[in-house]
Amino acid sequence: MQSRIVLFTLMFTSLVVISNITLVFLNESRIDVYISLSILAYYVSHALSRPSTTYKPVRILNIALFVLFAVIVAYRVYEVFIS
Repeated sequence: MQSRIVLFTLMFTSLVVISNITLVFLNESRIDVYISLSILAYYVSHALSRPSTTYKPVRILNIALFVLFAVIVAYRVYEVFIS
């Protein structure tokens, strides 16, 4: 159990650092892109390492991140449709 949490933490941190460095080099200034990629890194890390999700705070976090990601994507799609 403990090794899965360590694996998740290392994987998530690595993915966020790599994506943020890449976005900085690309001169990306939109904060929603950083947030979206961090949420995606969380879900990829979570799917690959499978830490325990039986705790209520973890379930609440998963729901909140999913809703935030859906709102960001919906806003971006809306921007494409109105332009």
